[in-house]
Amino acid sequence: MDLHEIKRNYFRISVKGSDAVSVKINNIPYEVIGLNDGGIGIRLSSEDILVSVGDELPLELTIKDMVQSLLGKVVHITPLGPKEFLCGMEFLNMDNKTKAKVMEFLELCRENIFKEE
Repeated sequence: MDLHEIKRNYFRISVKGSDAVSVKINNIPYEVIGLNDGGIGIRLSSEDILVSVGDELPLELTIKDMVQSLLGKVVHITPLGPKEFLCGMEFLNMDNKTKAKVMEFLELCRENIFKEE
């Protein structure tokens, strides 16, 4: 693949270690690595690699007190280490109200990242 063909439409904000964001896929919790209004990045172990690019999976996204049932499509699976992977998923059915709440949360995260000390 030519590097000029690689195009990223969204950049995720790192929420690794944040208690404010969680996700369950098929009722199984996964560690959230990054989030944006278009999708989510989660950590998978080698045991979780039963998914493949293109799979559409039900997920439950929780941000603070908001819980939303969504459909996610696996867009990439990238090795992070010998036995762990980053799985990027695109949200397929997020409504505008939920998207606005996610954007509000992400803006707070950005402010915390770039605030002066």
